[in-house]
Amino acid sequence: MNKFITQKIGALAGFSDEILKILASFDADVSDVRLALQISKNAPLADKILDLAFCGLSKFSAEGLARQNFGAADERCDLQSMEPVKSIGCGLQDAADEWRQNECTSSEQKGADLAEQGDSLKFNHLNDANDANCSDENFKFNPSQAASDTPPQNQHVAARADCALGSSISVQAERAHGREPIQEQGQAQQQKQEQEWGRAQEQGREQGAAALKTLNLQRAFELYGREQMRAFFLFAVFDEMLKPSLRAYRIDREKLTQVSLLRNLLMFSWIKSYPQIEQSILSSVILVEFGRVFIDEQVCAAGKAEEFYHAIKGSIFPQDFTDVEMKFTGTNRESVSHALFAHFGLEQIAQDTLYSNAPDDAPFENKSRYAMLKIAKTAVNIYHHFDELSIDNALNLLVEFGFEQEAFLEAKGEISI
Repeated sequence: MNKFITQKIGALAGFSDEILKILASFDADVSDVRLALQISKNAPLADKILDLAFCGLSKFSAEGLARQNFGAADERCDLQSMEPVKSIGCGLQDAADEWRQNECTSSEQKGADLAEQGDSLKFNHLNDANDANCSDENFKFNPSQAASDTPPQNQHVAARADCALGSSISVQAERAHGREPIQEQGQAQQQKQEQEWGRAQEQGREQGAAALKTLNLQRAFELYGREQMRAFFLFAVFDEMLKPSLRAYRIDREKLTQVSLLRNLLMFSWIKSYPQIEQSILSSVILVEFGRVFIDEQVCAAGKAEEFYHAIKGSIFPQDFTDVEMKFTGTNRESVSHALFAHFGLEQIAQDTLYSNAPDDAPFENKSRYAMLKIAKTAVNIYHHFDELSIDNALNLLVEFGFEQEAFLEAKGEISI
């Protein structure tokens, strides 16, 4: 790998203590409830994860939802008492339907809805009415705010949560700091009480928002499982760290999220037919594109962005992309991704990305795993996703590597685009 990219990756700071603790919790004997609580304390990451989770739900067809065996969880733990409580409308289909309905619903109206249904533990993660547009010419959804932690979004959550935990705290505060008529108090005393009451109200909203976020994360764990949530978590971490906008590829941050998520959902459904494949592949398949960030940076620094784009825009196979990247930078996204994830101690993901374009060069025991990654990358790349050409090429690779076409097509058919 060239010196430019090596230095760029080497200059990246390691994971924070907070991120390391959460990653350790994924591998430790820590309940999903506790893990959800840990993640919720980092609002930008939690919001990104929930965006991925909701948009993922909206992508599955009704048949796909049924096949995933995402059972409706009849019980969940109350975060304060840790006692089982009944959830309301917890079915995955309900959650997916709600997400689709929310696309066109204003945040104010949804806040009012939650005020009437404060005890519902369904997903209530919402898009801002001005920013939420989950569609483009290739996708019916758009994890638009997955890439940013928008203050309006936090305000919406706070407003909705106020009716749950926050409202109770606010009521207690109002009782404790009874608002007596002005004529019975000095002006200074009145102002002091107003300030104390306002602080208590704000504390109530903040705690209510945090509680609701935690419940939504807990629901996501129940629906997707631990390994898929780890994949979402890692994607959120690297997306926030690298803020990818691939100018030379003409792929913005939002589009890269869409492509990565769609490929991940394909794998999520497909590996159910291959239980021998470890689910850690879900993290690898959603992260592999981050290597392009450094290739893009080098190409742009050399002033060759326009030339690069015209050379790479016709790429179809993974090897097509590799050839162009090698021509302009002397390396490719697989090698860069390997160096990136090795830098952060994610050795399994580093190996997966390195061999995802060359399964035949990989250790025999993992050849099928790497072949699945190559097939997923062929079916969904940054310029072609589930179109006739990319699917035909993927089907040819299925034959080459000895996979059943039926299982792949069934998985692909469960995803609505």
